[in-house]
Amino acid sequence: MIPLNMQPIEKPVNDPDGNLDVVHVWYTLQGEGPFAGTPAVFIRTAGCDLACPACDSDYTTGRHLLSVPEIVAKVQSLMPNPGLVVLTGGEPLRQNIFPLMDRLAKDLGYKIQIETNGTLFPFVPDNTEYVPQSDPRTPHYTFTLVCSPKTGSINERLKPFIDHLKYIVAYDKIDPEDGLPTDSLGAGVRVARPWKGFKGQVWIQPLDEQDEERNKLHLKAAADACLKHTDYRLTIQIHKLVGLE
Repeated sequence: MIPLNMQPIEKPVNDPDGNLDVVHVWYTLQGEGPFAGTPAVFIRTAGCDLACPACDSDYTTGRHLLSVPEIVAKVQSLMPNPGLVVLTGGEPLRQNIFPLMDRLAKDLGYKIQIETNGTLFPFVPDNTEYVPQSDPRTPHYTFTLVCSPKTGSINERLKPFIDHLKYIVAYDKIDPEDGLPTDSLGAGVRVARPWKGFKGQVWIQPLDEQDEERNKLHLKAAADACLKHTDYRLTIQIHKLVGLE
């Protein structure tokens, strides 16, 4: 069984210079969702506004404050030719990530993926307009936002920016009607469903309980959900299969 997550809930913080509280920066394969199999630099930001009981990410140990130039230098040392950078956590939208995104994406040409639980709307710099990729107006760069809902609702202001919804399912906590979780990561909450007008992709990922027999059941349930609901897509954690972080 996954150990109970005891990491504290933390409020949003806004550093105007974009200094970020970071746990780890590393090079790996993106194992999940729309960029599965893609080499990527991951930036794990520290702290989360939730404390999902079964969360298996360590987003507090070894945390340290880094400036934008320090993070960029680390990214470039790991991936000199601009590729995919994934901002994860914790909850990356808990901090002011836009100065870093500006430097990586606008100035240097890296692609940005953000992984979020969907509860917060990001800090947006003054005099800067960020619009959804589906908006006919063109932002100065785009990013891909993957939301894995962990509560019963998603921030209304964030919804237009969400490109993908990723649901983590357990075989014994899945709604037979829509194939989506009745509970996510032990929080005891029926998580938010795709809303009317959502045009992105829904991904179904089996829970990794670090138990071979139960994981087989979770995987079958996830696959069955995708077979029944043909607009869903199955995603598994490729990086774990090949022994990467």
